[in-house]
Amino acid sequence: MNVIPYLEYQPTIPKNATHDRWVSIIGRAAVGENCHFSDLVTIRADGESIDIGNSCWFGDYATVHIADSMFGVTLGDNVTVGRFGLVHACKIEENCILGEHAVVMDNATVGKNSVICSNSVVPPGKKLESGWIYQGVPAKPVRELTSNELEQLRSAVKNRQTESIGELVVSSSPVPDIVLDPGHGVTKLLSEQRYIAPTAAIDGELTMDDHSSIWFGVEINAAGAAVHLGEASNIQDNSRVTLEPGEKLTIGQRVTIGHNVQMHSGTIGNHCIIGMGSTLGKGTVVEDGGVVAAGAITEPNTVVAAGMIWSGNPARQSRPLSEENAKLFSIGVDVYKLYTKNYNAQS
Repeated sequence: MNVIPYLEYQPTIPKNATHDRWVSIIGRAAVGENCHFSDLVTIRADGESIDIGNSCWFGDYATVHIADSMFGVTLGDNVTVGRFGLVHACKIEENCILGEHAVVMDNATVGKNSVICSNSVVPPGKKLESGWIYQGVPAKPVRELTSNELEQLRSAVKNRQTESIGELVVSSSPVPDIVLDPGHGVTKLLSEQRYIAPTAAIDGELTMDDHSSIWFGVEINAAGAAVHLGEASNIQDNSRVTLEPGEKLTIGQRVTIGHNVQMHSGTIGNHCIIGMGSTLGKGTVVEDGGVVAAGAITEPNTVVAAGMIWSGNPARQSRPLSEENAKLFSIGVDVYKLYTKNYNAQS
């Protein structure tokens, strides 16, 4: 386990916590008793606090992260987060289950004894009532849970069982395993203006401009291919880039690739946002200022128009990006520039 301070903050983790490989727990994180962290789980409390209750369980590549100086994370006792699940700057009350590749976004609250189905997204600020199954993008109530279902579904998530009701929380779409060992191809950069986290893994030709960064658990599996990351752009925790030999992925300036994103060859323009938990099909082009929403899935060779938000599965154009949101996204880029500086200073 990588227990990593951030600035003056040191994580607190009890001795009875159990973990698999390459787990990272960072900054203002406080972990309760008897929690388990599977491969490449990242708990990143570098800009706010994360409080994790007792007996919580995190599947492979799950990510818990804050919204810098705005919202922390609170998890109640006995919360279960499936593989590639993403908990972002929100509150999840006791006994809840997040299915594989589910996303809960900023300032949302999930009431106790609830289930968020696989590949579902709880939007920012949403308040979900206790005791229901929620599904979809955005997640909507399907029905109330019966008395025995909650623990059946929890077992399905932990054991990756798809039989019967387990199909609600174990993803029917491929959830990729890592191919490269974390740390593969990662060396300390000579310039403090770029950062690659120690649990990232890189194979292939990678070029990075100033102030760009690659974060915990990211895998760039691109042998014989090329990835370019433009100035002040970032690829956030547990995202996956997979290229075939001869392919390219070009990412422009001031681009945010959110947590737990899956990407292939393509072109991302300047000032773009690729939302948390989204998947970009091979050959996707995102024009300048374009946005792929959280949890969206683009078909191969999709062209996301400049300044427009695309959402859904398959992703379709929904609305223009507002000036207010564009300003907020720009602030987020500057936050990651500061993270780059601070992590380099302490590494």
